Amino acid sequence: MTPDQIALANLDVAKLQLWVTALAIILGPLVGVVFTFWFQSRKDRAAEKHRLFLTLMGDRKGLLISQGMAQALNTIDVVFSDNTTVVALWHKYYALLSQPPGEERNHTWLELLTAMAADLSYSNLKQTDLDKFYIPQGHVDQLDFQREVQAEWLRVLRNTERFVVEQRSEPKPQPGVPAEPPAIRPPESR
Repeated sequence: MTPDQIALANLDVAKLQLWVTALAIILGPLVGVVFTFWFQSRKDRAAEKHRLFLTLMGDRKGLLISQGMAQALNTIDVVFSDNTTVVALWHKYYALLSQPPGEERNHTWLELLTAMAADLSYSNLKQTDLDKFYIPQGHVDQLDFQREVQAEWLRVLRNTERFVVEQRSEPKPQPGVPAEPPAIRPPESR
């Protein structure tokens, strides 16, 4: 090779290095940003699945369906849209909700929770673990008391024609409550 050919070859290599460097400067941060968005989106979806699953687990055999539980149930189609087994079991369970509680409904509920646990890689969680649930007796007693009070109020209201409200002339002092000072009235004009 002649010195001119070597110089031209070095110039071509330098141009190629310049293009590769420019491409790396432009694409490097762009690939980094795209990867960060992809990773964050994947992390957010996984966190949402975990949040939904833990909400359902926390209220799985509660005395009442809480608002959080109802919201979690209503988001299964979106949050687990990539898992056809979970979505199919949710649709089956949803159809069973309009029927009186029974074995099929309980079994479908456990299958749904098991499918969600499998999707979230809780491989050691068994259906017997999912079927266990703790409710303090105090909560049961409080709910029973509230039902009794509501029933009694409803009975009274249904059997009462009207309420008579009369204004008291002088408020009676109550123990432990300071008496209100007398109202200041403007002088009467003559």
